[in-house]
Amino acid sequence: MRRRLYLLVGLSLSAQAMPEGTVFRDTLPGGQSGPELVVVPAGQFELGDLSGRGNHNERPTLTVQIARSFAIGRFEITFADWRLYQQATQTPLPDNEGWGLSDVRPVINVSWQEARAYCQWLSRMSGQRYRLPTEAEWEYAARAGSGSYYWWGEQLDSPEQRPRAHCRGCNSPRIIQNKTAQIGRFAANAFGLYDTAGNVWEWTASRYAHPWDGSEQRDAGLLDQSPRVVRGGAWNSGPAYLRSSLRDLRQPDQKHYALGLRVVREID
Repeated sequence: MRRRLYLLVGLSLSAQAMPEGTVFRDTLPGGQSGPELVVVPAGQFELGDLSGRGNHNERPTLTVQIARSFAIGRFEITFADWRLYQQATQTPLPDNEGWGLSDVRPVINVSWQEARAYCQWLSRMSGQRYRLPTEAEWEYAARAGSGSYYWWGEQLDSPEQRPRAHCRGCNSPRIIQNKTAQIGRFAANAFGLYDTAGNVWEWTASRYAHPWDGSEQRDAGLLDQSPRVVRGGAWNSGPAYLRSSLRDLRQPDQKHYALGLRVVREID
């Protein structure tokens, strides 16, 4: 069974200056820069498992209309991105597990509440509207026009010479098999986004709901303690967890060494 759901994302005249594929950063106080963003176009896609190989919580599929373009993180938020927030707010820096090169690795060990607070801080500092993506926005951006099991096709197709993503079983380089990878190490999807499969799970704004009822598209507030949807799989996941439709859930206060985030910036 297929149902139709419409998702609206804000837009104003200034979006005409940022066409599809535009890469940009917002300026923060002190001449610093926010995370690198890519403009994703409006469009329609099928949300959920189209292959018949997914889990029951990925069905039924939904026809989703993304009625407005939006900007989304080109990369997962890094420790370097997070450090600007940490220094400005005098909050503790998340544990990097001693893996080194943190500035170019995705930030980990942050809860949903902390991820949301980071987005609110970015909004205040930039004068723009930052937030976590809904899971519909996340899957739309991750698929980048594809309808296949993975965003690149139906098979893992991840040889040692050119692995597709970072996971256990993806033929990632041995030196990073037990930790996160540096951002941008693997190929980008058709929208120019990196690591939408593997590396770290990514928080979404959406509360977890099954069966699908539309409520999972809404931004859950801080007082709502229901589980939140995470997407994308991670460095310690098997290949099946990297499929575009895979949904999992975490409690909003949970922190983990394989869990990070990517941000959305609404276009005014």
